[in-house]
Amino acid sequence: MRSIRLTRFTARYIPRRRLDCLCLGKPIQHHEERNGQTVYHFRPGQVFGVVWWRRHPDDRQHRAVAIVEALSRDQAGHELPGIEAAVAVHAIVDQDGPAGQDGAVDALLDLIQELKQRGREPEKLPSNYWTEAVHQILLRPAFSDCLADERIPCGI
Repeated sequence: MRSIRLTRFTARYIPRRRLDCLCLGKPIQHHEERNGQTVYHFRPGQVFGVVWWRRHPDDRQHRAVAIVEALSRDQAGHELPGIEAAVAVHAIVDQDGPAGQDGAVDALLDLIQELKQRGREPEKLPSNYWTEAVHQILLRPAFSDCLADERIPCGI
């Protein structure tokens, strides 16, 4: 019998310098490790979201969010920091500068929170939902005059 390859994500926290964490997804198992690390395991086909945050010495920060899918052994994907196995990337955004400035990362995290508050399970939405949502988030600044009153559809 062939064993299933689990995708492993290691969340790390270094106070005031670095945070890698899970923002959505239901791992099949997780465990705490030393030095502020938590390890999450996902089966092939499971969708999860990761946040990477770095604070730089000059008081700048960089954040990124990716919505990814764990893959089986025979599938090719992308390598991302902290994820041990290639994954399918359905959406990814990044942002430099202070938090809460309505950038792409803020907008995607707000959308995830809004879905959770509405009782939706973001990890169960189809992958094309995340791709479309990020396209709208990224296009919003360039087309603010025509998209100002539109909301990213949450009804899927």
